[in-house]
Amino acid sequence: MKKLLLLLLALFPLFAQAQTDSVLVLSDVHVDLNLKPDVFYHKVDTDTALFKSATKNAGSGKYTFVIMPGDLLSHGDNHTEADMGKTFKYVVNHVHLIDKNAVILPALGNNDCAQHNTPDTTTYRIFYNSLLARIDHNNHIYNTFKKGGYYTYDKGDLSVIVLNTLLFAFGPDSEAIKELDWLKKTLREDSKKHKKVWMVYHIPPGTDRYADGPFWHSNIKELYLSIIKTYASTVKFQLAGHTHMNDAELISDHGKLISYVAIAPGLDTRNQNNPGYQVIHFNKRDKAANEIRTYYTSGSNPYQWQSFSFRALDFNFLRNFKAESVQGINFVKDYSMQRGTVISSKKQEIVWNEKFSTDSQVK
Repeated sequence: MKKLLLLLLALFPLFAQAQTDSVLVLSDVHVDLNLKPDVFYHKVDTDTALFKSATKNAGSGKYTFVIMPGDLLSHGDNHTEADMGKTFKYVVNHVHLIDKNAVILPALGNNDCAQHNTPDTTTYRIFYNSLLARIDHNNHIYNTFKKGGYYTYDKGDLSVIVLNTLLFAFGPDSEAIKELDWLKKTLREDSKKHKKVWMVYHIPPGTDRYADGPFWHSNIKELYLSIIKTYASTVKFQLAGHTHMNDAELISDHGKLISYVAIAPGLDTRNQNNPGYQVIHFNKRDKAANEIRTYYTSGSNPYQWQSFSFRALDFNFLRNFKAESVQGINFVKDYSMQRGTVISSKKQEIVWNEKFSTDSQVK
């Protein structure tokens, strides 16, 4: 009996590993193919040396998906069709080399548009042809993406819904409402089929810590929250980007946490952050995340990647503010991937305080 117990204890780590899978998250890479890698912290975009360093470091793992929550292109008011196609191809080809068996799922970012913040038919066409056609089957993705920049990808009992939240932030509201109607219908069908759902998008729904204001139009956010509250048991995970920071937003109903939005860090350093990407480990059975590991590199040790882990996915420390909370203090430290002080647009330092906790709640 003792030998059997020892054998089971020895096999437990292997059993636990067998029940867990991983996805790679590369957000806000903002690759500029013409940017010379002469300095580590660029003021605007990511050079190819940093991008290749990140993809090389990530290449040591195996992933079900590589999720890219938007902003593959450089910052700018306008992009030519030729530059869009060239950069999208460069990014996806290098990302494909990380794990050739992983499915690459990109969301549309506000800097991925031909005209900044303005998704249109030109953007949808180039984005689809460059990034999505390779994973599309029977035009399933094309049929919805051409209408509004959103789609679903199914793998077994998991449905990944990729939204276009640019419409939620910049409008027009009529198109955003059409997307939400589609989302409600899709979640209803997934719920009936007992599917688990992940949701991926670029701009999150809550408060912009840097600008101290809302990301989405308030009426659109209210409609979205009502949908999430209805299908909270189906939606197992939400992932966004846009802020470049390692962050989270919490959705509660009558005081109970029902969903959260993990906000992925950016590879681009424009927002006072160290370059970062994430690996999310999830339970194969219920598709719930159980660990978010963030990899980052810094100016003091450029291209040398370090990591830290986050498992407090009940977010009690964010929901119940305590000034002395070690988890809260460390969360803010990791907010910029340990870059240090972050100053908001209103010249205020972003620190662990009650406002940080309050701004984490999506209301």
